[in-house]
Amino acid sequence: MSDRLQELLHQKALLTEQAAWLEREIVLERARTGMTAPVAAPPPAIPPPPASPSIEADAEAMLDQYRTSPQSIQQEVRRGCFLYFLGALALVGLSMLAIHFFHHRPN
Repeated sequence: MSDRLQELLHQKALLTEQAAWLEREIVLERARTGMTAPVAAPPPAIPPPPASPSIEADAEAMLDQYRTSPQSIQQEVRRGCFLYFLGALALVGLSMLAIHFFHHRPN
């Protein structure tokens, strides 16, 4: 069964379920207000078709394409933190150097 056909059948099942819900709500509201007009029984809800294994396999293949190992993520984070630390240290050093030169300038 093609993906498009499967999706269309799924959408049809959802619409049928929604129509059945609307019919139940109409019956309840008529009963609450005292209207006794004849109402057709709502059709039974059609369950959505199960997902095919090929769709799940395709989804897993797509996810595997972008999945990275937790160890490589940890190494990247460690490298980033080290670079931020070095940048902050350089900024503090440059600030101290600037203060030294501007404060101890010969007149």
